[in-house]
Amino acid sequence: MREPQRGIRATHAESTITVCQAYPSEIGLPAAREGRFPAVWKRDRMTWITKPCSKPLLSA
Repeated sequence: MREPQRGIRATHAESTITVCQAYPSEIGLPAAREGRFPAVWKRDRMTWITKPCSKPLLSA
């Protein structure tokens, strides 16, 4: 069976989810080298993934 071109790569634990995201080399290489995203990276292109929670967020 052939692996799809696009997919979500992630791992999870009891309290965390780690999702891997690929970037083009003009973004990924400077980010890995400098520890921050370069100017060509746009915040409005981010994807947010949420995990349902059985505990209330605020306590009364």
